[in-house]
Amino acid sequence: MKGAATPASQQSPVGYAGYNADLEPRYDLAKAKQLMEEAGYPDGFSVTMIAPNNRYVNDEKIAQAVSAMMAKIGIKVDLQTMPKAQYWPEFDKCEAGMQMIGWHPDTEDSANFTEFLTMTRDADSGKGQYNCGHYSNSEVDKLVIAANSETDLEKRSAMLQKVEKILYDEAAFLPLHWQDPSWAAKNNVNIKPIVNGMNFPYFGDLVVE
Repeated sequence: MKGAATPASQQSPVGYAGYNADLEPRYDLAKAKQLMEEAGYPDGFSVTMIAPNNRYVNDEKIAQAVSAMMAKIGIKVDLQTMPKAQYWPEFDKCEAGMQMIGWHPDTEDSANFTEFLTMTRDADSGKGQYNCGHYSNSEVDKLVIAANSETDLEKRSAMLQKVEKILYDEAAFLPLHWQDPSWAAKNNVNIKPIVNGMNFPYFGDLVVE
């Protein structure tokens, strides 16, 4: 990513309600091999993976890198990449063992991530619509529903941070990275007052004198 991404440990980046500062990106090859053996796959296994090749920055290269990393613990990835027009219908079928998706909530809020990506799939409500791993945890579901009706921002954030911790502990999904925003300003413009928690200027707050 040439320095334009931050390794992720959870759904929420810094600045989002729900970001849990206690969660760090983890990489432990020996532990991963141990877990594979304990799961009954000392020699690994094969899995299919699909990813877009024109939707996210470097999406195809990222998918190839993931495949190479999986190979280190014996997981043989049959990777297929395709243009986004063909990808999303395939994603919706949830037929591949691994699938790539990126997400930016318009709410700047981690509850939006969880509602669509990690809540229990429910065709009637639309919850978990893109949860193709079929992860399901009733506590996560209850916390998100409760958070969405909580008006105390501190209490709501604490609920969403707990959600992130559960997802982290249970390895509900494989977080890759947060794509860093790129922006610039002339040196005679005081941009600092409008830069938000995600290191991105919100021009709606810019005052021109």
